[in-house]
Amino acid sequence: MAKLWNYHHSLLQVSGSLFHYFGIDRGHGTDQDVDAWLKNKPSCIVALLIDAMGTSILEKHLPKDAFLRKHMRKSVSTVFPPTTTAATTSFLSGKSPLENGWIGWNQYFDEVDDQVILFLNKSQYKDIFYVPGWSETKLPAEKIYDALNEKGIPADSIWPFWSQHNPSDTFDDLLENIRQLSQTNRFLYAYWDAFDDLLHENGTESIIIKKQLQEYNDKLEAFVQTLAEDVSLMVIADHSQINIQHYDLASDEELCSCLRKAPSLEPRTTAFFIKEGRKKEFKEAFIKKFADQFLLLTKEEMLSSGILGEGIPHKRIEDFLGDFVAIAKTPLQLDYKKGYQIKGNHAGLVEEERYVPLILYP
Repeated sequence: MAKLWNYHHSLLQVSGSLFHYFGIDRGHGTDQDVDAWLKNKPSCIVALLIDAMGTSILEKHLPKDAFLRKHMRKSVSTVFPPTTTAATTSFLSGKSPLENGWIGWNQYFDEVDDQVILFLNKSQYKDIFYVPGWSETKLPAEKIYDALNEKGIPADSIWPFWSQHNPSDTFDDLLENIRQLSQTNRFLYAYWDAFDDLLHENGTESIIIKKQLQEYNDKLEAFVQTLAEDVSLMVIADHSQINIQHYDLASDEELCSCLRKAPSLEPRTTAFFIKEGRKKEFKEAFIKKFADQFLLLTKEEMLSSGILGEGIPHKRIEDFLGDFVAIAKTPLQLDYKKGYQIKGNHAGLVEEERYVPLILYP
């Protein structure tokens, strides 16, 4: 099988450089550009991740002389699937999705017989809420700010309004939190999610996206002038987005009759759980319908392909992959009871979904 994903110039090496700078090895190497940038030994390193601000979005909507594009050193590949659950967990833990087990928006847990939305600790298809932090207890992944604090290195994180820890109501609030906390910490991670929601709602071509991206650009250009001279800012993303098309999977009786569980993971990377004795039937029917739009892999092929990265596989990874995984090769996605209304999405194999900017200041 041809190599499906490149992990040697990826978000994992960017993360690896941050860990390495503080004396921690995560086993995936480092990024030469980030290593060189860190030689100035900043008093505080700020890693700001703007959800969905991929390279294709930047290049589509900002001129080359814009602040974010001027300071963009290069593009790097995110992890697979190119989605927030997998990418932010890999960036923060320095471990591949194969290793940390965080691979999709919702994942099937047999102990509750449910597809659980990892970030929300709630059921994908049922009206069930799990206790806060449920997913973290099932799939613990040590984050860089926690690892640094354990070593006695002051580090912190900053989040949107929904977090109880350093919440930010607006992007301006987020930047102000960064400015203040950069005075007392050696590393900060800041996450902003609103841009991803905007792209889902409006698609990648909208003037709304252009205006919002220009606003982020202008605010960051002014913001860096308010930081202490020895504070360094990295701006990065977890994935990009593309305009997508929809297929109503739930209404496909031929395929759904083969399923023993509802699908999980993502509409553009979908795990299927097949009834005993019907795998051949499902595979033939799926390929007949979608050979040009999706790559259909068995669980074993997913693991041997290297698409989830390198390292020791998480002990639960096979449970999460079901029997087959369908990966989108085109803008088409498989909607199962949800997702019909969105215009933009991610988590497939299309190149524009994959690449994120590495922006380093100064």
